[in-house]
Amino acid sequence: MGDMAKQESKLTLGKGTAFVKSRLKRLRQDDVTWEADFQALPKPMMQNETHYLGMVVTKADGLFLADTQTPGRPTVNDLATLLAHAMRRPLDGESHRPQRIHIRGHSQWRELIPHLNEIGIEVSVQQQLPKVKKAFKDYLQQAQKAARAKMVKPTIEQAAVEKLFPAIAKWVDGCGHIEIGDQQGFGFVVRALDYGGLVFEDEKAESLAEAMVALEKGLAEWFKEQES
Repeated sequence: MGDMAKQESKLTLGKGTAFVKSRLKRLRQDDVTWEADFQALPKPMMQNETHYLGMVVTKADGLFLADTQTPGRPTVNDLATLLAHAMRRPLDGESHRPQRIHIRGHSQWRELIPHLNEIGIEVSVQQQLPKVKKAFKDYLQQAQKAARAKMVKPTIEQAAVEKLFPAIAKWVDGCGHIEIGDQQGFGFVVRALDYGGLVFEDEKAESLAEAMVALEKGLAEWFKEQES
């Protein structure tokens, strides 16, 4: 319900918002082009709604000017706020307006375009935003590195698990995920699921070791079937 309300929200500008046209119009205007967009962030399994990363970058060199995260599909107000922050408090230093902004052709952005034109900014709809795409890729890589830096390193014995269970290692490295443990009404179960659903299930195991052995055998057979 909340996400639907966001999608249907109307543009709100002026006093009480970040996007105040009279203030933005007074900013120095530089002959530069920006790219602005929102990209869907990877969604953790237990997270119900997709979060989006909003980015404003320079088209010339992909320099980050502003970014924000929003839960659920971003609205026109999210874009207006993001652009206002890029103009008023850019990460690269002094406040300024661009000559042009490139965006993608999402219907929810249309209401903002005339207001950008009023403050002297040309808006161009593009199918691809290459600098945003690269900036988003770099962001995900940095986030992954930060997460790995906090990760507890396995011991030599623990690191050998991939050699002991090569089919399971191959499965979790891009094919899907696994579930192991006691489930009410089922007992001890082990499952392998891909992005379409259940691929393997075993309910006979009574321990982690037995579950891993059963899963390794089941996935090895599944990979063999796929190859044939």
